[in-house]
Amino acid sequence: MKMLSAESIYIHIPFCKTKCPYCDFASWANKENLIERYFQALYSEINHKCTAYLNFLKLIPQSTKISNLKTIFIGGGTPSLIHPDYYSKLFEEIKKYFNLDDHCEITMEANPGTVTEDFMKSYKNLGVNRISIGAQSFNDDILKILGRKHSVKDTIDAINIVKSAGILNINLDLIFSVPGMTKTCWSETINEALKHEPKHISAYSLIIEPNTPFETIYSNPKTLPDGDFAFELYSVLCQALNNHGFRHYEISNFAKSGYESVHNLTYWLQKEYFAFGTGAHRYLNGLRTCNIRNLEDYIENPTQEIITEYPSDHNFEKIMLSSRLDNGFDIELLRNISQKSDFYIENILNEMSKEGLLEFSDEKISLTEKGMFLNNEILLKLL
Repeated sequence: MKMLSAESIYIHIPFCKTKCPYCDFASWANKENLIERYFQALYSEINHKCTAYLNFLKLIPQSTKISNLKTIFIGGGTPSLIHPDYYSKLFEEIKKYFNLDDHCEITMEANPGTVTEDFMKSYKNLGVNRISIGAQSFNDDILKILGRKHSVKDTIDAINIVKSAGILNINLDLIFSVPGMTKTCWSETINEALKHEPKHISAYSLIIEPNTPFETIYSNPKTLPDGDFAFELYSVLCQALNNHGFRHYEISNFAKSGYESVHNLTYWLQKEYFAFGTGAHRYLNGLRTCNIRNLEDYIENPTQEIITEYPSDHNFEKIMLSSRLDNGFDIELLRNISQKSDFYIENILNEMSKEGLLEFSDEKISLTEKGMFLNNEILLKLL
């Protein structure tokens, strides 16, 4: 039986209680009145596009499925705001077209202050087995600087509720390099996070995105921590998590053994995946497309999608993504696509190795901790 190679689905839920001033995702506050219409549009998109996929594969919808799913990721926005009944219907629609692997990783993002015992138990009963909590910091002052409306207590309460619902596979999102953050403050956040025994931690350096309130607030770069200090904070994180048995398997991601994000590895390993919802990006049949970003426009026309601007060179994309992982990328692949001579590549690899940025053999290049932090700069030199 012919099946697409894609084994993952991303679902975008764009609703939030408040919009964080650093966020440039497709998400909106104070639009809860559109939740019902949005989910109807989401169900419509799934049915329309999955039927089209089945026709493309020349399969009969009633007798077979598109593929076996290994991951589903429900992101946002704040998916934990939504009543479980909507997700019950959502999973019904998905199961019309896909088989779920016995060990399918089903992740839902949740924000502290929106996590309730009843909802979490219902999500668990629907099959959600991994929760990603947007903690961002365990310091109330830093949370205020970030414009977050939750408190440290809200985060701790959320973790406890998720665990009491029987979901132990928990990721905590953290942000560093925040204005006003000290090394001591960051260390305290890491230590507090570790007290709650997450299986996974994702940590990101604050980026000032265009067209966000933070772009105006921090228009003067001098008001932001510099790159050297950001790397100091990154090093503190890497050392602490390494000491607690976490594998640093991707630039921003750390996991206990066996708890790496299967879904996110789909992206970094350049695997294909489905995606549904406003602004959602997918990768199918070698083509990357995305949905309408505007919420109201998506509700009116949920089946429209456009081809995205993305590196057209498959091998360049492969290096760009796989270089983020701890097991590195093929040196032969680099030689095939680099504009530089083999002599130059050999010299620059030796130079970067001496600087502690990477390790390489005749077959592989792997970035060190420092190299991961400077990933983009290294690729620019090599390519």
